Amino acid sequence: MWKRVALCAAFLLSLWMPAHAVEFHLKLGGGVSWFRPIDVNQAVRDWVEWYELESANNDAWTYLGGETPEIRLGYTFEGELQFFLTPRLAFSVGAGFLYADLSAEDTEIRLDKQQGVTQIVQPRTLSALPLIFSVYTYLPLNERFRVYAKAGAGKVWAKHIEREGSKRETGKSFNYSLEENASARGPVYQAGLGLDFALESGVSFFLEGSHRWMRVSGFSGETGEGETGTLYHFEELSPDLGFWQAKNRLFTEPPVGENIRSVRETEVDFSGFSLILGIAIRF
Repeated sequence: MWKRVALCAAFLLSLWMPAHAVEFHLKLGGGVSWFRPIDVNQAVRDWVEWYELESANNDAWTYLGGETPEIRLGYTFEGELQFFLTPRLAFSVGAGFLYADLSAEDTEIRLDKQQGVTQIVQPRTLSALPLIFSVYTYLPLNERFRVYAKAGAGKVWAKHIEREGSKRETGKSFNYSLEENASARGPVYQAGLGLDFALESGVSFFLEGSHRWMRVSGFSGETGEGETGTLYHFEELSPDLGFWQAKNRLFTEPPVGENIRSVRETEVDFSGFSLILGIAIRF
């Protein structure tokens, strides 16, 4: 409802303003984004630790090494249409794409199971498509440079993809025993500061730093076997090891049992800081 109100208000203001004062700018940019999705990173760390502990407890296994990776850095791309009511005030509607992953190479574990070396991987991908309505205010520094502040809110569509596979060291490809693809929607809020450098041709370049608040839960999706469910975060006990391993898995109902605890829906926290470099075109 509030989105319709904002659009109607911007439209009515455009009718009220003199025609020569109306300007449209198309902003395009890309950069890097720092964030730490706790539920995802905890599951990766515990997955690596489980193999370390199991290898120490199993005489038939020798742990040959592996990393304990975390998702901390992603890539972001944004496109935005700005509607200038005055040279210092603008509204905008924009869409973006945020992407981060841990590849098979990032998560590879090597085990010697006496019959040869086995490679085990658990790659995962996080992505988000935010749609944000924003307001900008500009402050000229001179004829070329302006600083600006912005704030906005909107909706985000997010995806969480996780797989687990293994192969012999001499094998050509991984055999994936786990494949889960889940998606969800949630709110997003954003605020930022930027510096704009204008050229005489109606083109300007900008450097922008922004922070977003974007936590998404309620993921639902499908496994590689075609089973559907909700993505839950929980801890599962390995009795022989005395180790509670955090996992994110799709279930039709919340998992239960004496070896299951701390069950809740998985939350992917995309909140963090972005640094973006881009171009703005006036038309």
